[in-house]
Amino acid sequence: MNFETAVGLRYLRSKRKEAFISFTTWIAVIGIAIGVMALIIVIAVMTGFQNEIRSRILGINPHVLLLSATGEITDPAALVKTVKGINGVTDAFPFITFQAMAQNGTQMSGLMVKGINGEDGRSMAKLVKEGSIETLKKRGYVLMGKEIAKRLGLFVGDSFTVMVPLGGYSPMGATPETMRARVGGIFETGMYDIDNALIIMSLPDVQAVMGVGATGLEIKLDDVYKAKEVRAEIVRKIGSRFIAETWMERNKNLFSALKLEKLVMYILLGLIIFVASFNIITSLIMTVMEKKKDIAILKSIGARKASITKIFMIEGITIGVIGAVLGSLGGYIICEIIKKTNLISLPKDVYYITKLPAEIGIVDICLIGLITAVICVVATIYPSCKASKIDPVETLRYE
Repeated sequence: MNFETAVGLRYLRSKRKEAFISFTTWIAVIGIAIGVMALIIVIAVMTGFQNEIRSRILGINPHVLLLSATGEITDPAALVKTVKGINGVTDAFPFITFQAMAQNGTQMSGLMVKGINGEDGRSMAKLVKEGSIETLKKRGYVLMGKEIAKRLGLFVGDSFTVMVPLGGYSPMGATPETMRARVGGIFETGMYDIDNALIIMSLPDVQAVMGVGATGLEIKLDDVYKAKEVRAEIVRKIGSRFIAETWMERNKNLFSALKLEKLVMYILLGLIIFVASFNIITSLIMTVMEKKKDIAILKSIGARKASITKIFMIEGITIGVIGAVLGSLGGYIICEIIKKTNLISLPKDVYYITKLPAEIGIVDICLIGLITAVICVVATIYPSCKASKIDPVETLRYE
């Protein structure tokens, strides 16, 4: 250890023998640690929230949605075969959606009905909490969201009435159409808006009620982040008779808002670390004022200005490093506690998720640590230069 490092570390200590580190140094270290810890926790929560919403949206929604511009698809089987032949597509199946009303006794509720073939419901198998996905292959059976089943007082095996406002036609115009359906399974996506409004019905049942078949295709990909490239290839192959949208385009506003919030949090909490770095400046300036006599003696026996500057930069950087390490460890531990427990719950009718998520990567922690180190280095420049400019003659004369 060279003498600059030895002296710099020594200046971190208190004059009193019973105290290992000075009070001002503690304040500086704690300020940096709190800033780093707050930044890690907030970024982890924002990242976890974004990833959780993305996974839940993609769990029930298609990666690419293909809609017919002319209404009903005339030959869905041929279209599915064409789309499945495109590189990156893992699955594709026809569907139709429409609004309807559900009634069970005196209980009524509006809902969204999605019609798919029974064999295409396998992607939802892991979401079914009660009953079986296989019941969708039977005529008259439906899958129902957990919240709407609770609201209507329905259980697996119960029957209810589905009313389609524009399902039939008469000389007077469109007329309501009704059918009896039975609950074959209850699913839960974890997204309140979907669980509170969606039921899944077989396409043959939809055709019997609505008189029309599939109006679009739901497409799943092996890499969800290549949705734009796959969509472009689909449009090139099938022409302009269809409208194709990716999951990113359909949820653009939501993810743009989350991205902006995360950036703002980075900036605001970065300012907290910046303000905390002023504690380092204060601590070093106080040390310089306290050690003026020592600095004068060092310069008198041959210490150069660069050595004096180095002493105080080492002191300030050490404070920053200790604070960053303590903050990183504290932030990581709190993130793990949030991740593995349900200490903080969220109202499911307001948020997409029911518990506070937290995901932090080593890269994020290293980036935060690097930014903190740079801020701390910058904070040491002024007091270190101030110390190096002390005149030993004047100081020793009056000290």
